[in-house]
Amino acid sequence: MKEACNFQVILRAMRISLYQVIIAIWALGNANATEGNAQTLLSKKISVNLNNKEVENVLQNIEKQISGKFVFSSKIIRGERKINISVKDQPLYKVLDETLKPLDLTYRVTENLIIISRTSKDGAQSLSSIKSKAPNYTVSGKIKDSKGETLGGVTVLLNYKSNGVVTDINGAFSFVDIPEGSYTLTISSIGFTSVKKEIQVIGGDLQVDVELKDDVLQLQEIVVTGGNPKKKIESSVAITTINNKDIQTRAPLNSTDLLKAIPGLTVESTGGDGPGNVWVRGFPQQGGYIFLGIMEDGLPVLPTGYNSLPSVDQYYKTDLTIRNIEAVRGGNASIVMANTPGAVINNLSYTGAEKTYGKFKATTGLSQGLYRLDGNVGGKVNSNIRYNIGGFYRTDKGIVSPGYTANQGGQLKGNMTYNFKNQKGFVRVYGKYLNDKVQWMLTSYYPYDGTGKPTKSSSFDMVNQSLATIDTKFSYKSADGVTRNYDMSDGIHTKQGSGGFQFNYTTDQGWEINNNFRYQHTNMNVTAGIPASNVAYNGTTQYYYLDGTAASLKAGDRLVNVTGLTQQLKDVQIIDYIDFKRNMNNHSLTFGGGIHQYNRNDGPNYNFSYVQEFKERARRLITSPTAAQITPLTLATVIGNTRTVSAYASDEITLNPKWRLDLGARVDNQNVDGKRPFYAYKADGTPDYTKASTLIIADYTKYSITTTNWAATAGLNYKINNQAALFARATRAYNAPNIADYNATAYDPAKIKKRPVYLAEIGYKYAKNNFSLFASGSYSAIKNVSLSITVPTVSSGNQTLLAFGSTRTFSAEFEASYKITKSLNLRLTGTIQDSKYTDYSASTNTNSAIVAILGDTTYSFTGKRTERVPVLNTELSATYDYKKFNIYLAGSYIGSRFTAPSDSYKLPAYALMKGGAGYSFTKNINARFWVDNLLNARVLTEGDVRGDQFRNFAAVEKGTMMAGRTLLPRSFWLSLAYEF
Repeated sequence: MKEACNFQVILRAMRISLYQVIIAIWALGNANATEGNAQTLLSKKISVNLNNKEVENVLQNIEKQISGKFVFSSKIIRGERKINISVKDQPLYKVLDETLKPLDLTYRVTENLIIISRTSKDGAQSLSSIKSKAPNYTVSGKIKDSKGETLGGVTVLLNYKSNGVVTDINGAFSFVDIPEGSYTLTISSIGFTSVKKEIQVIGGDLQVDVELKDDVLQLQEIVVTGGNPKKKIESSVAITTINNKDIQTRAPLNSTDLLKAIPGLTVESTGGDGPGNVWVRGFPQQGGYIFLGIMEDGLPVLPTGYNSLPSVDQYYKTDLTIRNIEAVRGGNASIVMANTPGAVINNLSYTGAEKTYGKFKATTGLSQGLYRLDGNVGGKVNSNIRYNIGGFYRTDKGIVSPGYTANQGGQLKGNMTYNFKNQKGFVRVYGKYLNDKVQWMLTSYYPYDGTGKPTKSSSFDMVNQSLATIDTKFSYKSADGVTRNYDMSDGIHTKQGSGGFQFNYTTDQGWEINNNFRYQHTNMNVTAGIPASNVAYNGTTQYYYLDGTAASLKAGDRLVNVTGLTQQLKDVQIIDYIDFKRNMNNHSLTFGGGIHQYNRNDGPNYNFSYVQEFKERARRLITSPTAAQITPLTLATVIGNTRTVSAYASDEITLNPKWRLDLGARVDNQNVDGKRPFYAYKADGTPDYTKASTLIIADYTKYSITTTNWAATAGLNYKINNQAALFARATRAYNAPNIADYNATAYDPAKIKKRPVYLAEIGYKYAKNNFSLFASGSYSAIKNVSLSITVPTVSSGNQTLLAFGSTRTFSAEFEASYKITKSLNLRLTGTIQDSKYTDYSASTNTNSAIVAILGDTTYSFTGKRTERVPVLNTELSATYDYKKFNIYLAGSYIGSRFTAPSDSYKLPAYALMKGGAGYSFTKNINARFWVDNLLNARVLTEGDVRGDQFRNFAAVEKGTMMAGRTLLPRSFWLSLAYEF
């Protein structure tokens, strides 16, 4: 009744003001904090039926049925001992008394923690126990974190008679009856690096206070992506975790920018909030997320394998609802997600808690007119129901302003969890609404001087100025009589609604069943101008603006031919996966299956052409006051459905306390059916698939193609000790064509070959005291991957040149953290890679429009380096805490890259810096100021990706206008946050 009243108070307050909402939630949190005592926890009825199971596994099984958590040291309680237990609907206290007493174990309850320890025979007691009468001494102390706050539930071992205790809620521990001598204390806790401290007991009691350092690489943290939950140090998977605190410290510009924190990835986020590009371990691609899968709470947000449109980074947004991110790199990714041989990024959301929590943050872009509000709140409705809801809204003129609002919109996410009263599982429902439009910052032009740097022209600076036209609106009446209106200021506008549920239940026999389902509907309208060429004004043709007034052009001025891209992308996704997990002796088994239905109905997608000025705030030009304002070029569609049915299994085998073997396999059956457009017939009446796309689709070729692909992996982890481990993994994965490949007019089934991917890696993990390290070396190879090249033409718009190739890559990845002082922490991440094409050629004769420009030619790129992938990519960052201040500084080094697989144009290496400072006014209120691109580096991140492949740079004269894209210029930001 009290809870219901509190909840009604909040609802009324929501109608009054945001400030009062915060006050009400805070009050409710304090009320909830007093609820739930030891008696309630111990009276909870449970059922267990296990035979010949380790004590540690029995406690883990019980923990799934209660709202508390067991805290113990496996070494202290000898958790490897095996027991039999069979109880049904018995109170927890009775089960614990009957189970633990014969094992010489006891327990005590602190809030929701059940602390297991050995019965006090050898002198180890809790602080509240009666001291031994033996005339020896007491070793006691407190454990705190780096901020001085006490830590409960920490394991403290003393190398005297195998003594061990767990700290109480005040962080206190005590050992009694300790004789004089030299000893070693070992202190460990999840989320912190273990500490060993030498002590001497001489002539009296000893007080030892210990400070634990944050485990920045989180090697002791439990990870859930990629198999059964386990500590990173026990896993044979290369995995990086980014928690909410890391996200706030890094202050990424967008979702893609955040991925720069993950080794093994080469990330370009220079498209602003528009589509980004991510390379994984040197795998070849023109852009997009071809080998990287993105998940939200364990389910994919888009099938892996697409370039810029659709772009997966428009299907999810990073905000305060994200609790942490787990990035699985390499072999195991292919078991976690279909058609994903490179890496999987799993965004895990907050899902409520016993105590109410929340955060509200206001952010402004001081150099660009950005205003953003983020919020997230969670807690519990009653003892069984938890909730979380949050999202963001922002409006933004853009770091490089296009002359109109560049980015505007936001999202709302929420979930509610009902925990079964028998504590055996839960049902969670969740939903998301996304309505966001972003500017896609595309290539611009600079005068070439051979240095690979974005030099200024006399009238334009591509680093600080936008080439986007301010004449954004146009209309087109198509052949079917429909008039369509477009506005380039709308950019990429995504509207998405999704909802689903997760069911989790553990049976009496120990089987954990998890069913995760989501329905998702997305509409994405794309209107953008892609520069096709930059030409000199001839000085004679009279041009006019769209309002009919004469344009003032002079000889030497330059004009830009632009391809206007308009696409209507519509998709519906239905995803349903069910897993079964069970621990059996030394095996942790998982098997499951699911379906991912992805239905596309894109179009009509038109390409247009127009001419505009070459300057900031450019205006479109026409050759007479009555001339057409825009020229239609081509029409395309993507219509079809993809159904992927999957089955997978894994077994994590604990060979002994040191060795763990990890086996996994996955089979994906993919059916793609749709209709492929073509634009002309041959003289014999058959379709001419070499004919370039035009405004008239002659007809469609229906198709239905079914393929079966498989992946298998084996990993081995050797735990040297609690601080260090070695791992190795070998994998055979695959890369499958997607509906865009099958939809291409020039599709040739003879060229759609099997695309196996081979990966092998070894790694080392270490975390002790102030230092943590995660390092790995890998080899990867991919065969027959699609490497289609988009070629812009003035008369026919963007045309596609189909090509396929193979690569091999040697790489090394590392993450290291070192806490120099109590206040100063350093973190170093990086990737070293050598990626080359082992087989890659492209023939122009698959597209008549391209033949008209380049001739009937075959280009060979075999032996060349993979484009846009540096040999070295590294970041060194430092965080410094001083009283209420926090300072963050990061410097990145990105090595030289080639703009295209021809290796004809090299972009130089560069350094990039960012930094910020925060100040906590109170425990709940803090402000943060940061700067991106601190030194205002002027850097090309890409060249002409649609032309450098075919260009002889030895013949390019200096001053020639070249296409490219640059780093975003320096920007300043400020945020104010309230957290409770």
